[in-house]
Amino acid sequence: MKGKFLLFAIALGLPLAAAAQDSKPAAAPTFERYELGVSAAYSSANQAKGSSALVGGSAFADYKLKPWFGAEADFGYYGASYTSVQPTMTTFLAGPSLFLPSDKLIGNLHVLFGGAHTGNVGATPNISFAWAVGGGFEYQLRNHFYLKLAGDGIFSSFVLDPTNQHLSANLRVNPRATAGVAYHF
Repeated sequence: MKGKFLLFAIALGLPLAAAAQDSKPAAAPTFERYELGVSAAYSSANQAKGSSALVGGSAFADYKLKPWFGAEADFGYYGASYTSVQPTMTTFLAGPSLFLPSDKLIGNLHVLFGGAHTGNVGATPNISFAWAVGGGFEYQLRNHFYLKLAGDGIFSSFVLDPTNQHLSANLRVNPRATAGVAYHF
């Protein structure tokens, strides 16, 4: 009887000993939460008569709440010095972003809201509510440095007819393409 009790005690203790040897649970995967970048940008000049292209740059910042979701802010300035009109446009936009991460390539989709300012074209008003829908890709060059290619449509409402005789449409869509570098940390 004593032998059976000892065998029973050992059989009960084996699972406890095995459980004590389990390793700690794996730590949650880390991801780079912040992104800062600058890019060269091209935008059409649909808010200005007689011009077709605006060239400039933009600066952007992203904050990721999750590896696939975050917030983005974008500031851009565009101008044309090769035409007689010489229009300018400034955008300031922010909103949610979705990220599609993989090893070296990250896809991005965003919807941004904010404002746009146009200059040197006689548009009234020269400040408008604006929003943009678009996305792009980032390719990892080195540890924290990425090449970013993106495009979107910037929707704004500038009036080209100051006497308001309905000779121009109010809603304008300015396609924008950007190429730049981003730093993730």
